[in-house]
Amino acid sequence: MRGALAALLGGLLLAGCGSADVPIMGQAALDAVALQASDGRTLSIRDLRGKPTLLFFGFTHCPEVCPLSLLKAVQLKRRLGPVGESLQVVFVTIDPRRDTPAHLREYLAAFDPTFIGLSGDDAGTRAIAESLRVSYRQVGVGDAATFEHTASWFLLGADGTLQDVLGYALTDAEMDARLRAKLTVPGA
Repeated sequence: MRGALAALLGGLLLAGCGSADVPIMGQAALDAVALQASDGRTLSIRDLRGKPTLLFFGFTHCPEVCPLSLLKAVQLKRRLGPVGESLQVVFVTIDPRRDTPAHLREYLAAFDPTFIGLSGDDAGTRAIAESLRVSYRQVGVGDAATFEHTASWFLLGADGTLQDVLGYALTDAEMDARLRAKLTVPGA
């Protein structure tokens, strides 16, 4: 009896491995999940390769953390000068129902028109977020909903690999120093 039960459970587990409902996680999610960009393109995180990228997960109806983080990114790029010019800033919404690509384009233009907004379905957004250990949860419903979320910047190198995680509480000087160290090529 015990052997038959083990075989049945093993068969069910193996059957689940081939299911299309198995979530994509890790690097596979960063490479495969398609998101709609605020500039009209369809992109995965992989498609951002070629330039270093500061990636942030938030939502446009955020009362404080998200707009302050985007303002910090504007100021950071200015302070970094030529090093900052090569840095692309990407905002991935955790509220795709309200944050359409068109809305993201308008919202981000108030900070810097070169910032890219990304919006996807709930499952894809969650897979990408969890791949970087970003957590979030909706509080409330409808238009009054808000989100509790990780408020860190993720620095991806030009090769798409995670280089650093920059917490919300870092000072401007700390962020500048860490980014300069990661973005400046030794001996250049």
